[in-house]
Amino acid sequence: MHRIAKYGLLFIVSVLLQVFLFDNLNLSPYLCPLVYAGFIVLLPANLDRALLLVLSFALGLSVDLLSGTAGLHTIAATATGFLRPALLRLTVDKDAAREGFMPLPLTVGRAKWLRYAAAVITLHCTLYFLFEAMSFRYIAFTLLRIAGSATTTLLLVWFAANLLPGTGRSGTQA
Repeated sequence: MHRIAKYGLLFIVSVLLQVFLFDNLNLSPYLCPLVYAGFIVLLPANLDRALLLVLSFALGLSVDLLSGTAGLHTIAATATGFLRPALLRLTVDKDAAREGFMPLPLTVGRAKWLRYAAAVITLHCTLYFLFEAMSFRYIAFTLLRIAGSATTTLLLVWFAANLLPGTGRSGTQA
């Protein structure tokens, strides 16, 4: 029950931060943080695939409904949720899916976590901005938006992951 409340709060906070803060920041056309993708990054490694897809879909749909976008977040979040287990196995290791394991910088190591989070966030930003552009006409602009937004999002998710409970000095979860 405690885990459900913790992830429910993380879901709500990530959606609200995205819709009411980060969607309204006008930093640059190249920096559009998609911080709600951090929810997908921080879900437990052994989460059932069907539940992962449902949560990813609900996350994208929530952001779409609150921000008035036409399914862009839903498509990107659902595809990211679908590919996340493969990215986790490729970037961390096969033993990462043990019971209750939450992929955090201190539980898997900072370098492995950065590879994993960068892969998931870059995939998410790539899907989002390619579907937003729906054309390869301005591919240089789109690639710059992907790079800038993925980097900004990764830094924000890194910061948030280090603030979460269970990231104490021992490297174990609470």
